[in-house]
Amino acid sequence: MKNKILLYTLLALNIQLSADEFHPGPYGSEYFDIAGPFTLIDLNLELGDVNSDNVVNILDIIATVNHILGFEVFDASQIAQADMNYDGSVDILDIVGLANMVLSPEPGGWNFQTQWNGEDTYIFITVGPASSTALWNASDRYTLLNNSPDNVHYFFLSNRSTYFDDVRNKKGEFDQTLNSFSEEEQAHWKRHLHFVPDKCDSHDADFADAVCGVRARSIDRFQRWREVGYLGNPANFSGTYLSYLAHEATYFNYEYTALKDDPDTYDEVTIFERDHYTGGWASSIYKQVELPSEAEINEYKGMSVELLRGCPDSNGNYSDAGCDDYDRIAHLYACEADSSGCEEIARWITPFDRQPHHLTDISPFISHLLPGGNKVLRFQESGWPNSLLTMRLRFHKYDATEDPGPSPMEYENAWNGTVQFNPQYPENRPPVIFTPPAGTQRVEFVTYITGHGWGSAGCYNCAEFCNSRHIFTVNGGTYEFQKDHPEAGDNNYCMELETIVQGVVPNQFGTWGYGRAGWCPGMDVAPFITDITDYISIGEENVIQYDACRVVGNSCVTPPTCQGDGYCPEIAMSSYLIYYSE
Repeated sequence: MKNKILLYTLLALNIQLSADEFHPGPYGSEYFDIAGPFTLIDLNLELGDVNSDNVVNILDIIATVNHILGFEVFDASQIAQADMNYDGSVDILDIVGLANMVLSPEPGGWNFQTQWNGEDTYIFITVGPASSTALWNASDRYTLLNNSPDNVHYFFLSNRSTYFDDVRNKKGEFDQTLNSFSEEEQAHWKRHLHFVPDKCDSHDADFADAVCGVRARSIDRFQRWREVGYLGNPANFSGTYLSYLAHEATYFNYEYTALKDDPDTYDEVTIFERDHYTGGWASSIYKQVELPSEAEINEYKGMSVELLRGCPDSNGNYSDAGCDDYDRIAHLYACEADSSGCEEIARWITPFDRQPHHLTDISPFISHLLPGGNKVLRFQESGWPNSLLTMRLRFHKYDATEDPGPSPMEYENAWNGTVQFNPQYPENRPPVIFTPPAGTQRVEFVTYITGHGWGSAGCYNCAEFCNSRHIFTVNGGTYEFQKDHPEAGDNNYCMELETIVQGVVPNQFGTWGYGRAGWCPGMDVAPFITDITDYISIGEENVIQYDACRVVGNSCVTPPTCQGDGYCPEIAMSSYLIYYSE
């Protein structure tokens, strides 16, 4: 009896906790709107029947409780039946789901609100809308499942008069594909593949508005409606690949992992909040912000910058269709209160016709914001962008167990600006003499280096698509370090799952798959940071020298001369010596 009382107490508590996890709205059906509740019939849904008697009732709840308490051991099939929230384990939350099913049975119903856990993503594929047939008929089902993260659900719907046959046949195709998977994998995908036998537009109006008119649509881990991008080969713009949907799910995991954090662990300063930036070749958008004081900044362990580069449609809503058609360099500069003395502190490369959202660690650049207080921040993209900018700085706090250590208090400029990558390149990057102030405890060399320029056979498609090596020498050879770009020219680097999970916006409407020199379209550029403390003298003059070459096999050769038949090779660089002290 005590166990039963404890169980029912936990049931009541967890029903409330589960409800709190679902975003209460307001709901909508536009991109980035919160997805509201909906229920779908699912041909693949037979959850809860752990004792295989073809009915879900109190006996299944008792058996599941006994499994959780260790009195009964479920096999893989029973675990798949009992895993009501698809999280890979059987626990009290699954008892909640079973109890709800017994109390309010819905034959074959998949309820978004009750299944929501904040961990999964959801992708809907609908046949019937314009240009949907090629995706629906794509045969790369095995690759889709093999490339997909475990936390994605795929829903198949039809908005044609043949909707039932469409979906039933699609289920049959996937059942056949799953025969080549292990028993455990089959059980997993039976809970993550959903085949909806009702006509798409027969569902709730908001759901139908969001899903039924496009071939594919998603809900991310923030419960937001999201677009699905171009699903053809970005090298030759051919084909339609079902497996490219796995790219979307992989990127959603990046976004959630990068952006989701306990708000008690950082303080936030808003720079732009859905500000409309019309851009241009040299146009900038400025914002004067009030930063924490110097004393307050020195208490933080780090700083990151969040950027949502949204794009407006004709009604001012978010839409990929409102984005720029090309990859551009985007910069964030810290300036003095009068907008002078601007220094680059963050860099991104924009995607082709998609909307990126990143959080980038730029902790060394705390030095550029001191002494705090009133500061002007400037954002600029080269080209003709059209953006809805949301940008925030996060100042991260130490927890009670962490040693604060030294902070980035001062900096000196090294090499900045864009210079052609040619035989004269080293002459345009002369040695830098620097003197760390007395009391400095750590010195870092921090730089952004990206290569640009292509289309010239005589220039070996440099510097965007060739590997350039950047060699730094401290105090006449006391220490040497370098940065290479071996991914440049790789045909698939930027579209590999291992790269997308680092923040590349997938399925862009351009040649996003090729590797570039230090960047991918639709990705933030991480600063390259090297600790040189042990090789320099504090309070005295030091020198750092820089050279660069084109890498050919194992050789380092002179950069090419621009042939004038393409975009001449160039290196965009910002670099600083950062001084840390108490």
